[in-house]
Amino acid sequence: MKTNEPLRLVAILASTIFFEELSVAFWLSDVEWLSRFQGALLDSVLLMILTAPSLYFFLVRPMRRQIGARETAKQALEQAKAALEERVKERTAELAEASQNVERSLQILADTHQETLLLGELIDLLQACRTEVESEDMLRRFGRTLFPSEIGAVYIYRSSRNLLELAASWGEGQTMTSTFSSEDCWALRRGRQHVTGHGDRTPCCPHLQAQAHGKAVCIPMMAQGEATGVLVLVAQQSQRLPEVTQKLAAGAAEQIALALANLQLREKLRDQAIRDPLTGIFNRRYFEETAVRELHRADRQGICASMIVLDVDHFKRFNDTYGHDAGDAVLKKIGVVLQSKMRVEDIPCRYGGEEFALLFPDMGLEDVINRAEQLRTVVRDLNIHHRGQTLSTITISCGVAVCPDHGQTFRELMEAADRALYRAKDEGRDRVIVAGAKAATADTPAAVGQDR
Repeated sequence: MKTNEPLRLVAILASTIFFEELSVAFWLSDVEWLSRFQGALLDSVLLMILTAPSLYFFLVRPMRRQIGARETAKQALEQAKAALEERVKERTAELAEASQNVERSLQILADTHQETLLLGELIDLLQACRTEVESEDMLRRFGRTLFPSEIGAVYIYRSSRNLLELAASWGEGQTMTSTFSSEDCWALRRGRQHVTGHGDRTPCCPHLQAQAHGKAVCIPMMAQGEATGVLVLVAQQSQRLPEVTQKLAAGAAEQIALALANLQLREKLRDQAIRDPLTGIFNRRYFEETAVRELHRADRQGICASMIVLDVDHFKRFNDTYGHDAGDAVLKKIGVVLQSKMRVEDIPCRYGGEEFALLFPDMGLEDVINRAEQLRTVVRDLNIHHRGQTLSTITISCGVAVCPDHGQTFRELMEAADRALYRAKDEGRDRVIVAGAKAATADTPAAVGQDR
């Protein structure tokens, strides 16, 4: 209801009374019409005067208050509606942002899970590797998968511990240096991760000078408190390496370091188990096991295999003259000579003391005789210095046997070659004797005839 409605009501009431009295005046003859009109008008005015305060206080004023309260409530409702709509918009935006954050988190979680699976698979394969060559191939394969957007490399210490050598690299557009000193890497100096490219205050590793324009991170690979190498990542196109990539690289470096350390330990233990510690060639146990296997293979394939048993002449007298250290130096040198003259498939062995045994798969009699003569000549021409003095000439005697001519089993072949060696000793040393053959002297090394 509007504010002027009560006034209109009073006016209507007064006019109604006024016209009723006029009507009465017309019907009564004893009363003058004019005086009746005046009385009606007076009554109406008096009625308006008397009823107006009551109507104002009891009707108009409460209605105005009610109307004002309604207007205030309406405005409050409109303001609440606007605030609610604004709040709904804000909450909708917040929910959309939260949904996007959840989606990003889920994507990051999925990526992290996938990277963890890849890293776990890499570590599992590294644990199964038997040689460093196999491990380097695995690092190269998985490096491209784990860090597809970066140029990467893994450097490891070799036995000298002076230089780090490139074991594996991946990525296009850059060539990583093949070797560098540990002093050229800030990560190895500090013993922790070093990030290059965060401003002029961050020094660049000297081994990364060729990639200095890009952002890079070097992470030392630590295993059992000792650095085994370093993992290097370089961002392509001078972009910054993401934090998630740096975290993944740190975890990968730790796991790779442990896996490579275990592999190196296994190789070291294996070498200790199968190699002679003085000469570095295979020991007797490994030689016997491998020779049996190779002779069985030769028998199955119908091919020959040859064996040389050689012994250093007058070695006891040599030890008595120059000392055991000089004798060890001679044996080491002979071990180096044997390794340098062997094929990949050949098996050199220190059989015991100053005696050596050599197995040559798929090598015939003529070739093995030539090989024995070559070894004998090379050893005789050695010039060995020990503690400032030149040692006397070293000579060897060789016994040769061929499978299946002189034996089909390892024991038979070994005994035949050993008997030939004793014949070489008896006939003057420094010569090659074939099992069942006459001697080939030092003056006529090629003239070896076999008994029939």
